[in-house]
Amino acid sequence: MKLRLLELRKAKKMTQDEVALRMKISRQAYALYESNQRHMNYDSLRALAELFSVSIDYMLGGDNKNTENLTDEELRLVRDFRELDERGRLGVKALVEFERSQVTPERKKAVG
Repeated sequence: MKLRLLELRKAKKMTQDEVALRMKISRQAYALYESNQRHMNYDSLRALAELFSVSIDYMLGGDNKNTENLTDEELRLVRDFRELDERGRLGVKALVEFERSQVTPERKKAVG
């Protein structure tokens, strides 16, 4: 299986050290993943796919590059949201619903 880790890391302009730090693993462990000398578990696959903003399928050599086309900022917001407790998530959902209700056609046109 041909992993695209090197290509994806270079596209994000990251070093192996930076990826390893984000993954909370050693640079040596990440280097083994990148050279396909060590296999990853599902959680590592998912975390790397999220970090590189691609699908696991694409990272593993498939054609489906990015199922959601989220920006880095949007991905960061999703990760932040996932770290909230239930009360925090309810607050964010309420705020989003309120803000969506306030969007007028004129305001939407100015943003988009």
